[in-house]
Amino acid sequence: MCGLLSILALQAETLNYNLYVSAGFVSVRVGESSMTETPSAYNGTDCIRTEMTLSTGKYADKLFSLRDTMISYNSCDGHSLFYQKSTNENSRHDVETAVFTRDLNTYSVNLQAKSYDGVILGSAFENSSERIYDMLSMLSYARSLNSDGIDVGHTVTLPMVNGTQVVRQYIVYEGNKSVKADNGTTYNCLVLSIRDKKYGEERETLKAYVTADKNHLPIQLNIKLGVGYIKALYRE
Repeated sequence: MCGLLSILALQAETLNYNLYVSAGFVSVRVGESSMTETPSAYNGTDCIRTEMTLSTGKYADKLFSLRDTMISYNSCDGHSLFYQKSTNENSRHDVETAVFTRDLNTYSVNLQAKSYDGVILGSAFENSSERIYDMLSMLSYARSLNSDGIDVGHTVTLPMVNGTQVVRQYIVYEGNKSVKADNGTTYNCLVLSIRDKKYGEERETLKAYVTADKNHLPIQLNIKLGVGYIKALYRE
């Protein structure tokens, strides 16, 4: 339980982004994204709810339509409770869910993927001796990292849900970089590459550029989608 004072102290945070895809050497704006963190409750437990949406605009929809939503509930001591990803990418329409439980030093998750018309596409049950993350709690963990005293290439390995699997995820610190956001401000950012080996070889699923200050704001996110990468650049 977070406790009443902790819940009252937690302020809602909303970050807004513009979405871009690369066309040669030019980035073309195709839509918007937002990420909101609020105090909430899940099955009677005080927790933190994080929601991220990605949506292309009407002109981009003619080439590629995107309406994705990720929702994550995490306890105040940082343990995953529930995760849902609703994917709407062109002809792909499905929902992935993960229900997490914890018993002493054992972490478990029930995974399911189904189509929008209710057809179950897959399911699994996984156990781990380590805390299991979802995409948004993984991003939250990455935001908490401090580069003081670590070298470029420093890697943290964690288990994360991906569809109906739990895969090993690698957060690799790639150094610092200046990033100009869409609010006109240039930020000194930690560059964090998040990778997995779901298909037998290492691939980058997310690159996060996080401010090297106490706020650790994700200024730029390069997100892997089914058709390639889309860039989310901080607006406000």
